[in-house]
Amino acid sequence: MNIVVVDDEPTIVQMCLKVLGEQGHTVHGFSSTREALAHLTSGPPADLLIVDYKMPELNGFEFIERAWVLHPKLRVVMITAHGTQELLGHAAETGVHGLVLKPFTPSELSRTIKSAMEKP
Repeated sequence: MNIVVVDDEPTIVQMCLKVLGEQGHTVHGFSSTREALAHLTSGPPADLLIVDYKMPELNGFEFIERAWVLHPKLRVVMITAHGTQELLGHAAETGVHGLVLKPFTPSELSRTIKSAMEKP
């Protein structure tokens, strides 16, 4: 799969790049929503977007809305340290395909991605 990771914490981006790259995926990581949107606009089409909820430029939902304008069928997994009931409900209503709570393990990330890609 072609995966785009967006998180303002470079360590999270690096961990995702390492784990998903070792699984054979093509992974592009960004700490800036502006750079990630530029990549989604001009780069190869992505199959999956992994995006943090709380970021300084755009929050995860704002970013997802813009990404879906560019790629309406893009699958989305949101990562967050703010797993409130309100956030979980908003993610489900918005159409986010999976949610991973920080801190997470590589196996939790992989399981959530697998599930998100299998959803109709």
